[in-house]
Amino acid sequence: MRTATNPGNTGSTPSPIARDIQNVVSDAQDLLKTVQSEGESKLADVKSIVQAKLDNAKQMLGQLQTTVQDRTKVAVDTTDAYVRANPWRAVGISAAAGALIGFLIARR
Repeated sequence: MRTATNPGNTGSTPSPIARDIQNVVSDAQDLLKTVQSEGESKLADVKSIVQAKLDNAKQMLGQLQTTVQDRTKVAVDTTDAYVRANPWRAVGISAAAGALIGFLIARR
């Protein structure tokens, strides 16, 4: 399962969500450093920046969840329609997949 890259991208370019999460982590670390070094004076500024980035990351994760759910529903519906239209072919594919998995497990 790829969580740090775009589904259509097989490279190592991080997705916007991964970048936002990394930014939140970096900002949280900056917040801790600021609290240690400067105390209360900059705390409110850094805290508001971190909160805004966290809210943005949460929103993007919510959108990603919706997209994944929609795509999963389409895949399930398509698979169901195929199995209903070709039951014996589906049984054959399932048997072949099971045999392949069993063969691969037995080799270990």
